[in-house]
Amino acid sequence: MNGNLSITVSEDGAKGRVDARPADVGMDESKLEWIRTHIRKDIEDGVSDGSIIVVARHGQVVMHEAIGFSDRPNGRKARVDDVLPVMSIAKQHTAALALKWIDNGHFAITSRVAEFIPEFGQKGKEHVTVRDLMSHQAGLPMQHPFEHFGAGNEKYVEILCETPYDPAPAGVVIYHAGAAHAVLGEIVRRCDPKNRPLRKIMYEEIYEPLGMADTALSFLDRPDLQARTTPAFMRGKGKDALSSEDVQRVADIAARVEFCAGGVFSTAYDEFRFAEMFRRGGALDGNRVLSPAVIAAATTNQTGNKIHGLFKDVCENAHMEPFPAYLGLSLYLRGEGTFVTNMGTLMSSSGFSGSGFGGQIFAVDPERDLTFVQLVVGFPTLLKSRIRSQRFSDLVISSVIN
Repeated sequence: MNGNLSITVSEDGAKGRVDARPADVGMDESKLEWIRTHIRKDIEDGVSDGSIIVVARHGQVVMHEAIGFSDRPNGRKARVDDVLPVMSIAKQHTAALALKWIDNGHFAITSRVAEFIPEFGQKGKEHVTVRDLMSHQAGLPMQHPFEHFGAGNEKYVEILCETPYDPAPAGVVIYHAGAAHAVLGEIVRRCDPKNRPLRKIMYEEIYEPLGMADTALSFLDRPDLQARTTPAFMRGKGKDALSSEDVQRVADIAARVEFCAGGVFSTAYDEFRFAEMFRRGGALDGNRVLSPAVIAAATTNQTGNKIHGLFKDVCENAHMEPFPAYLGLSLYLRGEGTFVTNMGTLMSSSGFSGSGFGGQIFAVDPERDLTFVQLVVGFPTLLKSRIRSQRFSDLVISSVIN
């Protein structure tokens, strides 16, 4: 399963694989030290408990470190091989499957959902397309009761088929926390020539060829990973904070059912491999997963200047201007303008990322040939985690000096 991967872990698990010194790839080591300083300060202040980080340029890893705690109450230090719930980064994993099926001709970006899930095509949803699902413009609810997620993907989609079309207000993208990617996953499953469960499709089509040996959609087939997972809980409090109980419920659901929108567990290094595949045009270590053409489509703005509905009220309460969603086909795009963005205000306009609740992020700056990942233990609130990720991202980007 590991292929030619050989992550070197120090005795205390704090440092992992490093391929080059920062100076060797035109990066300033002092900026990376500021990353360590700020993360430690956040841990001291109770903003979060720990982070696992990967920073690479030209495909060469210069920083792979675990800082802080995996389980603070029990004194468990963070390790680079910790397995974390990546939350909504699962959406980008599900999207990668859909993009591969588009590459293989099973359906198109413009295909209507009802062509593959006929029972979905009712109550105003007859026109909804794959593009609509992947860009959070499908007229589905932002949130559903946790019981719907916990029923498993197929049962959840049955509920969604009975849900009326509910368009977003003009100029707004209503973030689909679970619905859109549940439907997307079901389309992939129904189009699979081998009739595999989703977790098998994900492993065989995405994780295995990318050498992501420590990543799984649920723990149904991977109890070995469950022993290395970190607890999911809130550190932040406020109007935009979930309760720790709700965060734990999401993690519990993700462990036992195929939850396409938030049910992936992974390591920071595996997420780096996933992001590198996109940076390199769809292939890694000689294994092609996606075509450059479908990646170009996935990194093209599908939402114009519509604002991000998930953050609209939070921004207004914080006396901030709402910011654009800038969504491609499930990937977040940097785009133009100055606003709070978790991939950094200094990111090139062609940059893109995947992100999950609490500060989970992978990001790629194609112009700088830069890829980085931060996975977090102990989640700050929604807006604070975005601001915190922005600081981390800007430090990584500003470390590039030639």
